[in-house]
Amino acid sequence: MIIKPVLFSVKNDVKIKQLKDFFKTNRNKNCIIKFENNENPDEDFIKEIQKLNTYHKKTIVIISKNLTLEKFNNIAPTFQEALDIIEIEEIERSLKI
Repeated sequence: MIIKPVLFSVKNDVKIKQLKDFFKTNRNKNCIIKFENNENPDEDFIKEIQKLNTYHKKTIVIISKNLTLEKFNNIAPTFQEALDIIEIEEIERSLKI
């Protein structure tokens, strides 16, 4: 099964409005959010992703080495692991688990 998620890179100059627009455009797609500055992912962005996740139809995975699962359910340290999470959740959806 080939899964083509969309990627959003959070860099220092990215605004929350850009994140909201990204989610609005990609509501029915699997999404990977990569924090380019892994040292301190912005709390406002994490809260916004948590809020937007409730309306999202597919899987959202955050790539970060410093976030914990307390902040968000799907966190992966690498792009490949993010793809693995998406694939597992796609299988679960197809099986209606």
